[in-house]
Amino acid sequence: MNYKYEIINYDKNIPAKIMYLNLSSDTHKTELHWHREPELVYVVEGQAECSNNGENFIVKQNDCFLFNSEDVHLVRPAKGMNAKLIFIQLSFEYMRAFCRTIDNIFFDICKSPDTKEKFISVLNDISVLDSKNDEYSTLLHISNINKIYYLLLKYCLCFKRASDSLVIPKRDFSYAKIAISYINENFKREISLNEISSVVNLSPSYFSKYFKNITQVSFSDYLANLRLENAIQDMISKNSTVSTAALENGFANVKSFITQCKKIHTCTPAQYKKRLLNR
Repeated sequence: MNYKYEIINYDKNIPAKIMYLNLSSDTHKTELHWHREPELVYVVEGQAECSNNGENFIVKQNDCFLFNSEDVHLVRPAKGMNAKLIFIQLSFEYMRAFCRTIDNIFFDICKSPDTKEKFISVLNDISVLDSKNDEYSTLLHISNINKIYYLLLKYCLCFKRASDSLVIPKRDFSYAKIAISYINENFKREISLNEISSVVNLSPSYFSKYFKNITQVSFSDYLANLRLENAIQDMISKNSTVSTAALENGFANVKSFITQCKKIHTCTPAQYKKRLLNR
């Protein structure tokens, strides 16, 4: 079975991505996916059905669960229910400033009941912010997210990735991690298939098959989608023009930016920006 790789783009002001979602099992469809970033899920109301590396379980109201880096997972409302959920996707790059070995670490938020209760307390504070019309709430979000990072690094470090690790990889992500990291750092310039395959020391043909098998998208589509999401983000956060956003994020020209946006979002970049701002 293949699993989709998800690109995570962070809020420019908060060192994590926070999503508040009200979902119904009747309408919400999701699929197994994975990403490099750990993800914390908190159930504000209802119940959530989760799958993590083939293990299925229910997370009840006022409880949370952490998916570690590269876990193949999904979260959806329990059958026949609605659920209000908070998803927090955490940044390895932010944590690296405090823990240089972050790439070799897993987290366990259930090491002790007291530790998990501390997470739930912070997550409840974050959930309350969603209902407040407060122009300065970003400051509180930053404070709460940093509390989460503190709890993770202080109390939840475990299982180094080593040959004798107790954690058995479900699939070989190693080449994909290197390739994705390289693409994320260099997407604003031209990157050829030959270049990226040489970075991971694989032949271009083998790398193409491997990358699509792991991420469920081709190398070229992944690169185009990454450029698209960052260009749209620049239009929103920097108020960049379509032309500037395209050229500063690796598109060969404005036409290719518009074409990619229509392919993914079925509208032009300007229309998609308006849609996002009117949510």
